[in-house]
Amino acid sequence: MTGALLLAGPGDARWAAGVGEILRGLGFTIQTTAHAPAATADIGVVLAGPDGACTLRAWHADGAICAVVLPADAPTPAEQCKPVIARLRERVTEAAILEMLANHRYLALSAREAAGIPAALAEQTMGDPEFAAELVHALATSTQADLAQLRAAGSDLETLRSIAHRLKPSAHYAGCQSLRALAQRLEHAARDGDAATTAALAAIFVPTVARLLDLLAALPTKK
Repeated sequence: MTGALLLAGPGDARWAAGVGEILRGLGFTIQTTAHAPAATADIGVVLAGPDGACTLRAWHADGAICAVVLPADAPTPAEQCKPVIARLRERVTEAAILEMLANHRYLALSAREAAGIPAALAEQTMGDPEFAAELVHALATSTQADLAQLRAAGSDLETLRSIAHRLKPSAHYAGCQSLRALAQRLEHAARDGDAATTAALAAIFVPTVARLLDLLAALPTKK
């Protein structure tokens, strides 16, 4: 799953707990620390309070989506970091995080998960290459159909809910747990009739499903 790093000092507890809960619900694993560790490929998002903002440029250079979390009444900082570093205001909401992720073209499918798809499918098929090829074909076919329906669904909550539900096992078989978690969150939002959250989630979900299809299409299949 994609990692999220919260650079939270003693004065940042007020936002870190809430942000961590939101990100977990979106399929992130969370690391909270007051001292920035070395950058790793697993860290896709880094958030810091004002005191840690100066470290964010280095993380951005390594490919992470970065944001500084500002108190609601804090003055607007200098513009020099925009659009490299996003700004979130307390109290940070799920809507604000989803907007940030979509604006930075986040995909809920990490590089590690993408590279691990063949191994995940081999495990699902007990190392049988012929069975694995059949599974790849089945997953690619169903994902292609689901993606077409997603793109045509518009704001139809029931269609989005149904497709998100159907894609959860496909993501699991492929070892894409970030996508599976996002599908579950989308399913719940659509089921609850939350049109705004469903649309915000779909803005990330649809391109992620397209990425999964591209990865499956590159694997050997048996037709």
